[in-house]
Amino acid sequence: MEMFAKDEQGQASEQWLDYGCSARRLSTQRAAELYELGVKLWRREDLIDIEQQLGESFTMEKFTVRRLDGSDIYIKNPMFGVLRPIWKPYVKFEEYWHHVRTTPDGPPETYNCTYLVDWDNQSSRNYEGPIENARLLFNAKQQQWEASKTCEAFTSQFRKALGGNGNAKRVTKIVCFGLGDLNSKPPDPWRLNNESLPEDERELETSMVDGALVHHAIALTMANIIRSCAKPGDGGVRLLTQDPGYCDETKDLIKDIGFEVVGGYGAGGFAEVDNESVVFSAFTKALVKQIIADLARPLAIISCKSTTAGVWNRRGKLWADPESPRTRQMWERPSSSIPAMVARSTLATTFSGWNSLLAGSQMSCLRLGRQVGAWALARCVRPRGSRS
Repeated sequence: MEMFAKDEQGQASEQWLDYGCSARRLSTQRAAELYELGVKLWRREDLIDIEQQLGESFTMEKFTVRRLDGSDIYIKNPMFGVLRPIWKPYVKFEEYWHHVRTTPDGPPETYNCTYLVDWDNQSSRNYEGPIENARLLFNAKQQQWEASKTCEAFTSQFRKALGGNGNAKRVTKIVCFGLGDLNSKPPDPWRLNNESLPEDERELETSMVDGALVHHAIALTMANIIRSCAKPGDGGVRLLTQDPGYCDETKDLIKDIGFEVVGGYGAGGFAEVDNESVVFSAFTKALVKQIIADLARPLAIISCKSTTAGVWNRRGKLWADPESPRTRQMWERPSSSIPAMVARSTLATTFSGWNSLLAGSQMSCLRLGRQVGAWALARCVRPRGSRS
């Protein structure tokens, strides 16, 4: 687009080009300014609202999404009125770096949206169906976890972090994210590769859910520790879990063993996090740390371990749950919440033949079959007078 400078008589005197004045460049500058002013990327009421909208998607012609500047956009619902949709909606979060640095895929109207509606095709899952004997698999994996030295070490460290028996911090809920579906079957490429291996090197198809089974067992251990440390009159602790990937069979199973399933579309669970929560984030694709930094200061967060390069990986791509200026501020504030733990300390453990290794006060590296995950037990600081 061309522009012309005008002289005092209003006549065009020279031609200006808007080269470099792209909508994206302007939107990143605006996003950075709003962020510096303290505008929240995510608000509790917006998360509740979009979760409710997606839950009623059959009757909703459009979805309303709030942008960073407070304005709304409206997104057409392609599954409106569809009786048996193969597409399931979920909330796709757009994190800090997306707004100030990366190039988006969508139209300019979505540039300042911190969350959008995306869709997951369910046809393959519907075709495969659930695995057999998921409850028996969980019971066996839970027994292995509880009998391991890793569980013993984790229990000791977590109990100490809470303040010990009789002097523990009040915890009203554990909010879990991305623990994994307990009925996932491997994709065909995995099966083909597995079948090509020597017989003694092949894995069972159920090894695909080993990580998810242990994650849920760990969450139950955390709940038991908190209950055992609670003071008289503290009340119970709720065990909540959000994973949009849960199938109906998994939801039924985990409800039966003590979980409350929340945020089926990926947003409602975040609205549950408050200053009396413990957060357990497994291998989630959502921006758990960044969202929490805008909402609350939970007593503790157990999440994927961050490297010193907490934003970009070796390929120059963002990590799944990258750090941001606000998460850095959340970690670095001095804390009195859990004095027994050093901020972002880790307890190194490994599940190779169910051996465990306690290295000082470090917690990291759950090896489950061929899946390796790193964990960090980090405290969040609740400053005096802070508001979520």
